[in-house]
Amino acid sequence: MKWQIPKDIEKDATVYMQDVLSKLETSGILEEVDSAALTMLARNYSMFIKASKQLEKDGLTVESDRGNIAQHPLIKVAKDAQTQAMKVMLEFGLTAKARTKLIQKDNESDEDSPFEQFIKQGKETR
Repeated sequence: MKWQIPKDIEKDATVYMQDVLSKLETSGILEEVDSAALTMLARNYSMFIKASKQLEKDGLTVESDRGNIAQHPLIKVAKDAQTQAMKVMLEFGLTAKARTKLIQKDNESDEDSPFEQFIKQGKETR
């Protein structure tokens, strides 16, 4: 697959996506159809990083023109970007929990279960 990391994302996101691309190519699960999901992951992760950096500078609250203290709007941006990035990460097995599920599937026996044998052969085996 020839997917290009977006040029306009944060440097940390670029480094992460290089690692992701390497892992997915090594595992052999990457296909052309995955390019949109990889772009979403790259952009959402970059947005999370960008919003988080700005929050570190600005603080978690803002003061309105009337003097009221409110949650910084970038908190929602960071949270939404993180949520979307995590959804894509789960799909590609990029979290510890998702990898555990993939490993369990790999470790399952290649033998057909009794139900699978029944479906294939049309008779019960014990």
